[in-house]
Amino acid sequence: MPDAPAVTATGHCTNTTPVPGTIRTVNAANTGPKFFHLHGRRYGMCPCGKEVSLTERDNLRRHKPPQA
Repeated sequence: MPDAPAVTATGHCTNTTPVPGTIRTVNAANTGPKFFHLHGRRYGMCPCGKEVSLTERDNLRRHKPPQA
């Protein structure tokens, strides 16, 4: 993949911007208290191919790219 983002020495992806149009919100309010941590959480796709949760500023959290 020539357009894959760079990887740091510790193996983490350096990209913090999600792919436009891939942001989605998980609505798990009706699943009960066991899954309450999923309610309202936002996810976006990284160009490296992994779906990662977003921070408050719509940046991707620190993550490692999927293993090939």
